[in-house]
Amino acid sequence: MSMTPRTTSTSSLGDKQNHLLQMGVMLTTATLVVSGFVVVAGIFGMNIKIDLYKKGMPQFFWTVGGGITGTIFLYVFAIAWCKHKRLLE
Repeated sequence: MSMTPRTTSTSSLGDKQNHLLQMGVMLTTATLVVSGFVVVAGIFGMNIKIDLYKKGMPQFFWTVGGGITGTIFLYVFAIAWCKHKRLLE
């Protein structure tokens, strides 16, 4: 029985590491973008008097929908910018 040493491809390990780093960049970007919407939700969760509460639920839903849409837009924009700068594949 011959004992041949096992070789690992350094490029394969490097590719896996690059993919893990790219996933980290995407998750960090998502966390940063979503935290902005969390601040808006936190303000709405406080017991303060603002005119938006007096206008009814449709205005509230427009505000929440706009926040969600803005969050998604910012995330897509950030990922596209990272791909443009070749930070992501």
